[in-house]
Amino acid sequence: MRIKKTLISVLIILTFILNGTIINSESFTDNLIDGIETNGGSTIILEEYTATWCQTCAEIDPDVKELVSMHDERVALIALHPADGVDDLGNYASSKRINYLFNNSLMIQSPTFLLDGDVVMKGADEINMLNSKIMQTQSKKSNFTKINLSVKKVNNSIEFQMELDSKLSGIVNIMIIEDKLVSENYVGELNKFDNVLVEMISIDLDNYNLISGTEEWSFVITNSTTNKINIYAKYNIDGKMNVENIGFLASHEVQNDNMTSVLGAVKIIQGENINESNLIFIPIFLIIFSLGIFASLGKLDQNQIIEEEQ
Repeated sequence: MRIKKTLISVLIILTFILNGTIINSESFTDNLIDGIETNGGSTIILEEYTATWCQTCAEIDPDVKELVSMHDERVALIALHPADGVDDLGNYASSKRINYLFNNSLMIQSPTFLLDGDVVMKGADEINMLNSKIMQTQSKKSNFTKINLSVKKVNNSIEFQMELDSKLSGIVNIMIIEDKLVSENYVGELNKFDNVLVEMISIDLDNYNLISGTEEWSFVITNSTTNKINIYAKYNIDGKMNVENIGFLASHEVQNDNMTSVLGAVKIIQGENINESNLIFIPIFLIIFSLGIFASLGKLDQNQIIEEEQ
């Protein structure tokens, strides 16, 4: 039984990788024009309240990025910069998200880290502590909201389709993050910042009202005959946004007693370059591997029957 579960888990992981959550940076723009789709919900959202002027943030950011790369398939990093008049990467979306997560509190320490909406670390404690919190959060992800997300660039806009269970309540978010943003007011050695939240739309599932979103956003919600709701959102690209450096996240969350809980999330982001000449072998390997799994499962079941009869 343990072998069977392990084989099935590996098959699920391989299928998930092939689904396109992490896209080769060199082909990302072309793929976005053709359309990118992913589904799941078990992605952990790691949000960091940070600032370009934060010395501590500059010192630990390399370690944070390395940690996230270790959990690449499971974790999505979002950098929240305050619109404080000093941090030149602060914007409307980050400001709204910060106020929502921290209940408009002015007493926020940078850096502060949240996992799925829960504050897990303030300041620059040992990075191993953050790793432990990620693992703990992952272990609780057995029950999550299933989300299907597709993204496509059409002319000067980005179109999203998000499908969820129609019985859900709470809030859904679609976020756009951007890499390689340049700051003129920074500390540390680097003036380029990644994973910065630059745009977001938030919709209340109870009444389909818009909670957060600029005039560049529009959306429509429809109900299907399969007990699903479909959210169609469109973002008219701001001239400041570099489409070659962006990524996307979609989430479902609830807020109780002023505490935010992310119940499901998926991501479509850019990753390290992959040797595309090897990609053709992945589906072939998956087919062969699948056949091997099912053959093994059949043999295991037969052996189990023989043992029981004896």
